[in-house]
Amino acid sequence: MSEVVELLRGLGGRWLELGVLAVAFCALALIVKRGRALADGRAAAAQTRINLVITVIDQITVTPLVVLAMTAVTAALTAANLVAPTAGLWERLGFGVTGIVALVIGDFLGYWRHRVQHSRLLWPAHAIHHSDTNLTWFSLERIHPVDRLGTAVDPILMALMGFPVWAISLTVLARHYWGYFIHADVPWSLGKAGLILNSPILHRWHHARDVEGSGSNFATLFSIFDRAFGTLHDPGPCTAPLGVREPMGRGALGQYLHPFRVWGAAIAQIRSRSQATRGASAGGIG
Repeated sequence: MSEVVELLRGLGGRWLELGVLAVAFCALALIVKRGRALADGRAAAAQTRINLVITVIDQITVTPLVVLAMTAVTAALTAANLVAPTAGLWERLGFGVTGIVALVIGDFLGYWRHRVQHSRLLWPAHAIHHSDTNLTWFSLERIHPVDRLGTAVDPILMALMGFPVWAISLTVLARHYWGYFIHADVPWSLGKAGLILNSPILHRWHHARDVEGSGSNFATLFSIFDRAFGTLHDPGPCTAPLGVREPMGRGALGQYLHPFRVWGAAIAQIRSRSQATRGASAGGIG
């Protein structure tokens, strides 16, 4: 019973957080866009409804299961003595330096995990996040359960490196809230700070439909990783259409089923080719 109470408390806090964010980003839109804010909000209404349904399902079912899985995996790795013995190192470095190192390492891991999610195998699940054609702060919540599991890799790897829990939490929270900011529909490049930090303009290019599959701007916090690894795309404000080319199906259900349809079709095609090859080989022997 206590577990249920804690879950409900967590959900209540989460919805309060989303409510505060909604008010803050609506106010930001009114300040930045003024009269155009309401028209843009109406244009994004259909996509927002899909995001809301996915958020509700995610918070009730997916996220609690992912947290339990992360806890179990981390405990198993610790029991197997696979966690790096670096506790003394972080203590010597102190709170400030450890926090900065954690932010950089966490975003570095997230950068490469994100690139893997854009691979041919995992793209069908990650495409759900990219399918929002009216990108807003709330688009961050459009995540397929398979993709949600992928995001658990970053903190687990940081736990393996022996980072203290507070440093991992700092990284997760920083990337979480900065993620809302870079998805916001504001034309900001951050000026000189954009040489180091990711910005809404950079991330909007990441969601552009005509940037193939999208091969740019993978980092969440630091644009330096895209600069270092040749994936930066920064031609200025993004005016390209957003979304994906694939037919995703209707509503939230279509979003959830899309990757399984793609993977199922791929498996069927592989089986068909295999059967054709075996048939040709048998024919040749005869």
